[in-house]
Amino acid sequence: MLEWIRQKFGPVMISLIIGFIAFVFVFYGVFSPKATRGMHSGAVAGKVNGDSISLSEFSRALQRRIEFFKSMGGNTLTEEQIRQYGIRQSVFGELVNRKLMTQEAIRQDRVPSDEEVRDAIRQMTVFQKDSKFDYDTYQRVLESNRYTPAGFERLMKEDLLLQHWEQYLKSRIHASDEEVRREFLVTKDKRNIKYVLFTQESGSKGIKVQSAELQKFLADAAKSNLAKGRYEAKKDKEYKGKAFDSVKSEIASEILASEKTEEIKKINDGLADQALALLVADKKSDAKVNALLKSYGVEVKTTGLIPRSSRYLPGVGDVPQLISDAFSKKSLIDPGMGGKAKKYSIPAGILVAIVSEAEKPDLSKLDAEREKLLEQVIFRKERELQNALIKKLSSHAKIERNEAVVDQKEDQTTDAPYDGG
Repeated sequence: MLEWIRQKFGPVMISLIIGFIAFVFVFYGVFSPKATRGMHSGAVAGKVNGDSISLSEFSRALQRRIEFFKSMGGNTLTEEQIRQYGIRQSVFGELVNRKLMTQEAIRQDRVPSDEEVRDAIRQMTVFQKDSKFDYDTYQRVLESNRYTPAGFERLMKEDLLLQHWEQYLKSRIHASDEEVRREFLVTKDKRNIKYVLFTQESGSKGIKVQSAELQKFLADAAKSNLAKGRYEAKKDKEYKGKAFDSVKSEIASEILASEKTEEIKKINDGLADQALALLVADKKSDAKVNALLKSYGVEVKTTGLIPRSSRYLPGVGDVPQLISDAFSKKSLIDPGMGGKAKKYSIPAGILVAIVSEAEKPDLSKLDAEREKLLEQVIFRKERELQNALIKKLSSHAKIERNEAVVDQKEDQTTDAPYDGG
């Protein structure tokens, strides 16, 4: 919900909108602590301790997530990608967590008072006319975004309630000077990792597919349709302006090559060994490595300076052993400590990496960054506390999921107004 508000009105208006919504609860009687209990007769995505997650609520959250992924990936997102990324399951999980936190906040009597609500609304402007709250304006804004007053008010009341709960959690968190110091040492200790990554795609480019294999593949109707499907997925970019018949052999060759996993592994191993012998920290080795690997679509890359606290290598993924090697006191891959390039087997393939630059913490700069570091420590501890609480609440919760909605094969999100069920 807050994501939608930020997009629609901007971050400055969030507190004002929350204040306004509270007005409606006070004077129209939509909300009470017990209002989040019980079910309505409409379709639901699931239930949390008997409290429903409506189909409308799920659909809207799903649509926001899909739009986010589209904005990150060229404004396209296929149904296959939605399933691959587990977007529906992720959205449902977040809505479950929201319900759990709301229920706990109610149980601990963190519900905002009517007086607080009334004070908040007097500062509202987004639904005002001539500097006064105008109910017609409020209704028009909701209708234009396909919300009923009851549904919108219920979700916004939950947002305000959750803000109270988060403030309560934050009030229990403190950070010592030693924790701030450790935060400085961890975040300011950085390494630049130079690497080459060999994947199944790169290895398959080294495989020669025989013409007899191609002919057999294309003669099989099912396999030919598989090639056509890949063509359709790429025809607007990689195969733009080309007919299927002109590229079908190329596509079939790629598919056949990708199936030869043992050969791919051997090719990648051999290439990695050659890169291992050439790769050094400074740039003088880059041209030789790139020339060696050009036909495989592989080139030397660098991460830029990343802190010790990093869990992932940009462009590669989760590589805990490499991170450990890069930041150890006697690093095996830091030339400044006598290290050299090393080969790693990772889920994505084979990685050859070396530290190309090291930046160490300068404690003389600690005081200048103390306030920012304090915020970082508190924020992290707040997330850890919240995650621990959600884990505890989940372990005792009765969570029911409508598989037809959350795991559906086709996108059937509804545009019906959200009624707050």
